[in-house]
Amino acid sequence: MKEEVREFKRNRILAIATELFQERGFQGVSIDALAEKLNVTKPFIYTYFQNKHALLEEMYERAIVGLLQGMEGVLKTPAVPEEQLARLVEHYVRQNVENRSLTAVFLNEERNLNPQALEKFRIAQRNFDQQLRALIQRGIDNGVFTVDDATVAAMSIDGMVRWVHRWYQPEGRLSIDELCAKMSAQALNLVGYRPQKT
Repeated sequence: MKEEVREFKRNRILAIATELFQERGFQGVSIDALAEKLNVTKPFIYTYFQNKHALLEEMYERAIVGLLQGMEGVLKTPAVPEEQLARLVEHYVRQNVENRSLTAVFLNEERNLNPQALEKFRIAQRNFDQQLRALIQRGIDNGVFTVDDATVAAMSIDGMVRWVHRWYQPEGRLSIDELCAKMSAQALNLVGYRPQKT
């Protein structure tokens, strides 16, 4: 029970910090401002996070873990490449729009990471990119994707999905489920998906 309370408080600090980093930028937010927003003292925050950089690194950790776990979940489920690609894009889109503050911080604050943390997260991102490229290559090898360059296709899909949080509005004409379906269809179009004849 004590650990659950601690985790709840830690998550609350992180959630508000993420919102502030998105609104004002990492450099524009102080621990004082965060404490004021949370209506707590600075020592309370330092009980859970060593400093502002520790908060930022935790945000990156959660974002990249979400990506890699989504990839792992898709790849360990037996399915043909086109189904795996559609599921992966759906997961990626949903994660971006449901956690738009975290996504924005992830994309905008890389320069404020220390060199060790930056390298760690770049390696993780390359791992994701390599697995996406390999998935597309399997589709090419199976004859269901007709694109001629798996690397360019992977980077194009990544770029298409990465910025969806910037323009998608939950109160707009598309629900998240509809958006996921449309983005998955776009990804399949991008790789030149051609259903196999039975």
